Amino acid sequence: MLRPIFFVITLFTAANCDQLSVLFAPKSVEFRGNSRLDSESLPDVFGAALGYSVSHPTEWDGLVIKDPFNTANGAVVIVAEGLDSFPVDGAKTFKLDGNTGSSALSELTQKSAEHQGVSFEVDLKESSDSFTTPLGTVQPDDEEVSPQHLKPKSNKADADFLRQIAYVNGLSDLLVTSTDRIPTVHIVRVSFEALLAAHEPNSPALEEAKKLFVSALGELETAAEKAFDGSVIVGLVTASEGQLVRSKRQAKQEPAEEDDINLAKRYNSNYPVIFNIILWFSVVLAFSLIAISIVIGTMDPGRDSIIYRMTSTRMKKDN
Repeated sequence: MLRPIFFVITLFTAANCDQLSVLFAPKSVEFRGNSRLDSESLPDVFGAALGYSVSHPTEWDGLVIKDPFNTANGAVVIVAEGLDSFPVDGAKTFKLDGNTGSSALSELTQKSAEHQGVSFEVDLKESSDSFTTPLGTVQPDDEEVSPQHLKPKSNKADADFLRQIAYVNGLSDLLVTSTDRIPTVHIVRVSFEALLAAHEPNSPALEEAKKLFVSALGELETAAEKAFDGSVIVGLVTASEGQLVRSKRQAKQEPAEEDDINLAKRYNSNYPVIFNIILWFSVVLAFSLIAISIVIGTMDPGRDSIIYRMTSTRMKKDN
């Protein structure tokens, strides 16, 4: 009886799983494989691609830093709220365990600030007429989008979604034309929740909305590549609600008594660095001492050697 229930839960979980899609990455960073990623590790993934230190070490093997001295200079992350998946041609996609990836991404802006970087995060669902970025003010141009199936005049959800698409297009134009210092981290949140509630899953209006979103993603990706000279990582994160999967870090366990568990000794975060410095310095010093001893031991004690000159005594001559 339990096996069918577990099988149904497994299928439902797999069908309602958030995902990370990497639209563009520099040559120094490679995304490969199809292993699942903990949603709370998203800031560490983008942070590692930017050359930041990792706060929560993980065994995820989907990211490979090929050149640690030429990591990405910027990151543009688009969060599609209300969707559990969104296929994009040519993107590398990874399933996410847990549904906290959207909120965890806010840590990425903190990492950027710690490394003297400029960042901004904007929720387009809450923006009204315009929103301000470190590059300037973005104002939507509703005339750029001419929908066929979406009805912005009669449907508020359609109007709000088209306004968000216009915001994304405006941000793309601002990235291309800006000559000031470009923020290191961009996090842009686009909401599909009201649109999904107003239309059927396979309706023409919803399909048109997805095409407009794909087009806006393509323009933003192109603008980011040009703004950062190709040294940027562009990602799409879907953030659905009501998932059965819960992040491992969210699981609450009863604290065990210290006497009942075998706790390891606590080390400072600088311990690995100090240990490697002492270890390799000792190895180099030992080999240097051996090499010096061998050279001195096999030296020819002739008149031209320093040993002869330092140990020989001069003969005294009587005048």
